[in-house]
Amino acid sequence: MDVKQRIDLLQSLLDHQKKTETASIEEFTKMDGVLATLREESINENFLGTIQEIHTYVENGRESSNRNELVRHHHLNLSRWVEELHLLNEGGGKVTIDYEQRKGREI
Repeated sequence: MDVKQRIDLLQSLLDHQKKTETASIEEFTKMDGVLATLREESINENFLGTIQEIHTYVENGRESSNRNELVRHHHLNLSRWVEELHLLNEGGGKVTIDYEQRKGREI
């Protein structure tokens, strides 16, 4: 699977969670594997903060006793991440404000 396909898969999983407001441990496990391979790739550096955010979300999802509540809590983030993944795949350059620049705040 190439980088674009992995990004598409991650985008699809996040979009599904956003639309259904549900999530399974299998989805979080799959996303964790995709993120692990993306962190090894040389991708747009503007996207590194988003990778970090999604990784934290996935870790919390894997450990959560109420995954659906976690998904509902992150509804706005899920929308933003899906859009940023789309922009990353389109190769538009600037993807997001870096996580460090915004001190972890949601935008």
